[in-house]
Amino acid sequence: MTATLPPKPNSRTGEPRPPQAPRFTAFGELPRRSPKLARYPQAPAGRGPVLEWYQGTIDGAIISGFVVSGLGFLILCFKDWGFDWMWNTPWLWALVVGVAPLWAGWQLLCDRWGISAGADWLAVKGGYVDLYELTEVKVVGTSGGLAWDLELTDKKGTELSLNTREVQANQALWDLVYNGILNSVLRSSAKTNQRALDKLRLR
Repeated sequence: MTATLPPKPNSRTGEPRPPQAPRFTAFGELPRRSPKLARYPQAPAGRGPVLEWYQGTIDGAIISGFVVSGLGFLILCFKDWGFDWMWNTPWLWALVVGVAPLWAGWQLLCDRWGISAGADWLAVKGGYVDLYELTEVKVVGTSGGLAWDLELTDKKGTELSLNTREVQANQALWDLVYNGILNSVLRSSAKTNQRALDKLRLR
């Protein structure tokens, strides 16, 4: 199995680029901020250059707020098997409508800094992990099951937790990250949880 794994790209050139990685988020590839406005980590000292980055747009945060609000509306309809809640408990409207700006604001707060990746590293504002020296890979549910987080730990003890919507929003960035995960799990036996095995197709 390990003999067929895609190779680790050259740390300086990023070649050969990894094959397209499978995504499991519903959003798919998303627009990112203009390079003139984006803020994302530069390459760690002594490591290869930034090859890919992602930071969400303001429009995207607003749209995601409306999406979450719409999901809340549907959940209430299915929970009560109809639309009676709209007349019998009108205060729920405040909850459904109010969640949109709250969610959008939270997304903008979280997106103050983007993420970046080189051939063998992934960075957020607080630090970076070595993608081919991961010791633990987990996928955990957040926001009541509406979102998933990717938790990565490497040999030097650095731990990163990222929203999978963001790390998979740029396909080329996700390809770099996924290839490191794949090699760390299947070649180096990094620990995983059941959701990581299923969502990331690591069997």
